Amino acid sequence: MVWEQNVHNIVMVTQCVEKGRVKCDHYWPFDQDPLYYGDLIVQMLSESVLPEWTIREFNICSEEQLRFSRLVRQFHYTVWPDHGVPETTQSLIQFVRTVRDYINRTPGSGPTVVHC
Repeated sequence: MVWEQNVHNIVMVTQCVEKGRVKCDHYWPFDQDPLYYGDLIVQMLSESVLPEWTIREFNICSEEQLRFSRLVRQFHYTVWPDHGVPETTQSLIQFVRTVRDYINRTPGSGPTVVHC
């Protein structure tokens, strides 16, 4: 879907595992070794871990079109409490502003994917 819809930004607002339960599959590479999903290749370029969120950059390309790659950013909000809401909105509002700033600097990209 990310490749097909020309997505350049992904927003994630959950942890992969919370209280021992898997909430979201870890669909991105753990390091710079590429992962293969069918004919798509995903490679992590960078990971910036901040106190309340993490920003990851990936290079995605198709094996059939290696010279046409795409930069995709994942914005991972890491402090949303399981079955709850944040105590204050300050962190979430700053996260949204950060995401919007990146999106505004990526003109012509497709939709932004948001998931739990």
